[in-house]
Amino acid sequence: MQIVIQTLSRWYNLESRDLPWRRTRDPYCIWVSEIILQQTRVAQGLAYYERFVAQLPDIQSLAAADEGEVLKLWQGLGYYSRARNMHKAARMVVDEMGGVFPSTYQDIQRLPGVGLYTAAAIAAFAFGEKVPAIDGNVKRVGARFFGLFEDIQSQGFFKKLFPLLQNGMAFADANEFNQAMIELGASVCSPTQPKCGECPLADACVARLQNLQKQLPVMQKKQKPVNKYFYYVDIRCGDHHAIVRRSDLGIWSHLHEFPLLEGDTADWDLDVVLGRWGIVEKIIVEEERNFKHQLTHQTIHAKCWYLCLPDNKFVQKDGWQWLEKEAILSLPLHRLMEKMIRFT
Repeated sequence: MQIVIQTLSRWYNLESRDLPWRRTRDPYCIWVSEIILQQTRVAQGLAYYERFVAQLPDIQSLAAADEGEVLKLWQGLGYYSRARNMHKAARMVVDEMGGVFPSTYQDIQRLPGVGLYTAAAIAAFAFGEKVPAIDGNVKRVGARFFGLFEDIQSQGFFKKLFPLLQNGMAFADANEFNQAMIELGASVCSPTQPKCGECPLADACVARLQNLQKQLPVMQKKQKPVNKYFYYVDIRCGDHHAIVRRSDLGIWSHLHEFPLLEGDTADWDLDVVLGRWGIVEKIIVEEERNFKHQLTHQTIHAKCWYLCLPDNKFVQKDGWQWLEKEAILSLPLHRLMEKMIRFT
């Protein structure tokens, strides 16, 4: 095993990508990068990471920031609960831990939004703790290398892989070993077309030796996304548009958008929507547009009516604000709202 680890280390030092979070042992920066890279490709996440740490360079500045500022920095990344949990965790570190980031695998797991992988990554990358950071890339490499046939999303798979990797780390630097495994899965041991001829582990890989690359890893089929129907109105009165802030519940909580009604069918018309709000004022219909927005577990079919109230007659509804477009664009918005507001 020691020879395999040494081969992996040499490969990593020659072939790995130069990424800013790999040049630091600052647990704050590593934490920010790991949260951003959840459900996000490196190519997309890099700019967000650099912008985030430039504006909020340490745990104290993040804790002191307004939630709206944090969500605005996150805008476009999706899964906004990640940003809200980071904000909560920063305040927890400052208020309950004296501003010192926890330094062990177990203690890091106490932070909101931090799971087993993220805790292990921070512990290994920042503090050198010999704990395997098992993300999707590492699961794939581990399943093939060790020949594990359990579903890679199952607890049984994790319980088998964790000690196997931890034993291997006895011969390695924890930071380099984990980074090398992640890099190998990202660049060589791909889901459908693994580059076995370029893999430093090929000579010891069960999947390659037994021609099982297509059978491993084992994954259960994903459930089809649920269809959702969203009905929006962009009501303009002069230069002002009606805008609302989403509640704590459901997707996109605390982000801003046009007034919305959620329906269970695709056949609501404007009269139905306005009737639900009890709006009887004379309204000019300027345009109607349809949008499709894909989330992991939901397909959102959205319709937005672009409306105009004559004579500066504002509609007053609970939770509605009337703001000019530039003011709306300064607020944290979800991606669907960004698409809709372009047409105003």
